[in-house]
Amino acid sequence: MQSGGNPDVLSPLRSGMTMSKNKEYAKRLQEIEGIERRVLAFKLLDEVPEGIEPYGDDLSFHCAIVAEAWEEGRKPFYLTKKNVLCGGALYSGIGNVKVTNKEFEGSLSQFIGTNKGFATREALRRSTQQIYHFFKPHQYQVIGALEDIEDPDVVMIVADAYRVMRLIKAYSWKTGELVHGISGSGWCTNSFSLVYKTKTMTYNMGDETSRVLMNLDPGEMYCFIHYNLLPLVVENYKNIQTGLEM
Repeated sequence: MQSGGNPDVLSPLRSGMTMSKNKEYAKRLQEIEGIERRVLAFKLLDEVPEGIEPYGDDLSFHCAIVAEAWEEGRKPFYLTKKNVLCGGALYSGIGNVKVTNKEFEGSLSQFIGTNKGFATREALRRSTQQIYHFFKPHQYQVIGALEDIEDPDVVMIVADAYRVMRLIKAYSWKTGELVHGISGSGWCTNSFSLVYKTKTMTYNMGDETSRVLMNLDPGEMYCFIHYNLLPLVVENYKNIQTGLEM
């Protein structure tokens, strides 16, 4: 009997192959390319993720929740927009909780003014008009180490500028395409939508809030890569120029 006649038989096999590949990618990025932090992966779903634990009823900023995935031994978890206190749910693809006008104005005031995100409401609006948006939000977002998530959508690598440059160069070396970074707004705003829209990669420095809550060192930055592109980046890292060798 041909195996193609029973997709249920092949499913566990494909799953195992994908997970094995992800472990290989994570190992190469961490051990060979010198990426010190765990490589994290994200996946959007409209059905409750099987075999993944829920985040629970806790509330926090999206970047702070994501940082928990770096904890040693932390298993993947999924969250909904109800877990997120900020715009991170909206800008990462799971929508936002409806609030009253009074609640909206109150939250907005925390981002506008001296020593805050933007000088005026108009400046904040102008910044959000420059990014892609998710017009069809999903119900759940799975977050965890790359090696623990099957077929993720995007991958996040946090490293120093030199290593992020080399990840970007691996892509440009092979394709000739340049990589566009976004900065000036929040970590979530800068990171997700561009990669989902273009299916490529991007980089950014985050913002004060995200860097504090995620405990980044001054020299670290974020690199987001669409999962379909990850094999190309990993495979061509070894082919790029190192030092002044010509």
